[in-house]
Amino acid sequence: MRILFIHQNFPGQFKHLAPELAKDPNNEVVAFTMQKNAPENWNGVRMISYSATRGTTPNVHPWVSDFETKVIRGEACFRAALELRDSGFTPDLIIAHSGWGESLFLKDIWANTKMAVYCEFFYHSHGMDVNF
Repeated sequence: MRILFIHQNFPGQFKHLAPELAKDPNNEVVAFTMQKNAPENWNGVRMISYSATRGTTPNVHPWVSDFETKVIRGEACFRAALELRDSGFTPDLIIAHSGWGESLFLKDIWANTKMAVYCEFFYHSHGMDVNF
């Protein structure tokens, strides 16, 4: 099975799952990370670094600032995924952290690939890290 992990700071919450899956010789495990100095291989997981080509627009409306940041990260991951696809890799499963936007556009590349999304945080309107 070909498995693609998506986490801007891989391994993050996948530090146990990814290497365990990589132990099976029938699996090919790849991970996208925004770490600039990531090793090529970590515990049997092939690491691919990607980066955003721009930052958030200065003076953008504050209600869309966080959304724009996530779209920028999603685009960076999308472009890395295009390169991976063009190299011949099609994952059977994508396991992604949803918190930073990286997984937003992956189904545009691999529409038929199953995707599991790790939803770490549930927002409330008061008392959490966002306030309305």
